[in-house]
Amino acid sequence: MATIQPFCALRPNTFYADQLVFGAQVMVMGNGTTEKKLAPLKDSLEHVARLRPETPLGQAAGYMTIDKTLREMLDNGKLWQEQTPGFYIYEIVHGNLRQTGIWALSSLDDTLRIHEQTFSDSVRRLKNYRECTGLEGSPILLTYTPDETINRIITETKSGNNKATMSNGSSVHYLWKVGDPAVIQELTEAFAGIPAIYLADGHHRLAAASRLLQEQRTRGIQMYNSIASLYMATDQLCIRAYHRVLLPGECIEKEKLLLNLLEDFTVRKSTGNLPVEPETKHHLGMLAGGQWFHLTPRYEAGALIDAEILQERLLRPIFGVTDPGTDKRICYIGGPQAMEELLSFTAEHPCAVAFTLCPLTVEQLKEVADAGEILPPKATWIDPKIPYGLLLYKH
Repeated sequence: MATIQPFCALRPNTFYADQLVFGAQVMVMGNGTTEKKLAPLKDSLEHVARLRPETPLGQAAGYMTIDKTLREMLDNGKLWQEQTPGFYIYEIVHGNLRQTGIWALSSLDDTLRIHEQTFSDSVRRLKNYRECTGLEGSPILLTYTPDETINRIITETKSGNNKATMSNGSSVHYLWKVGDPAVIQELTEAFAGIPAIYLADGHHRLAAASRLLQEQRTRGIQMYNSIASLYMATDQLCIRAYHRVLLPGECIEKEKLLLNLLEDFTVRKSTGNLPVEPETKHHLGMLAGGQWFHLTPRYEAGALIDAEILQERLLRPIFGVTDPGTDKRICYIGGPQAMEELLSFTAEHPCAVAFTLCPLTVEQLKEVADAGEILPPKATWIDPKIPYGLLLYKH
């Protein structure tokens, strides 16, 4: 079941959306230490509201700056504060893909089915930020089996004309507010009747929020016991490939690497040296020494996820990657342009060894979560990625 609550959002004035919301598009490669980022615009919400300085002195100044800037944006009309609580129907259109969901607050006491490992340092930083600011600028992504009542309310709400529209050229974002108390109650009851809720994206934010709530309860202080959430039915999700690149300390002998692989994998060169983009499970691609290879397990892999196969049969025994969540040699590349970014990155790092994986299916994700298993970090790249600041919530 899901315990959802309406909320009073901080909303950007749509006239300033190109500056506030779409001024910072971040592309992350790696585990927080190996990153490539596009520089954010100085006045974007991504820039002013996500400061996470490390030193106590820097944190005090940084969080004061966030509060001051948000107050100024409210005063000058760039942001406005909703006065009545509601849910929000959110829809994103990018390319031929249209995805729709419901934005709400979720109780942190709900039992969510998770599937992915987190980076401990990222959780620490997010917990500290949440504790000091109480601010949420993007929701975690939750999924559930489609529900007739919820679908009907979404359709009826979208038929109205009270939508806000924002666009950055590559995607269009729509928001409809659900403020009718009767509809709010109907949605609340519908979600309470859903048997299982799965965390699709936002494992680090959920872990940080849960850890902070536990500390607040122990200390007997004000608790942030909810988290901003976007609920999308399983038929609305899009799961893409999430590849890995290993940056060894020194170049590896390709022949020696191939010899080590033969115990567990069948290895075949890619015809014409074309990049390998797996489309079926238990089929991996590898780029080493400028040559692409197809890798398939020699053993019965059964229900194993490809990220598990890669970690347990290749990265751990051959490269000594015991903890992919902390190993600084591993970079993660996912999303619509994953292959282009991987090729560019490996061209800059000729000693790198890249591995390409087939995207998980929604059913695989649910099976892993239902079984209580935890996958290696960055096992799934799930769309949509909601731009920071479309809706803000402050505890």
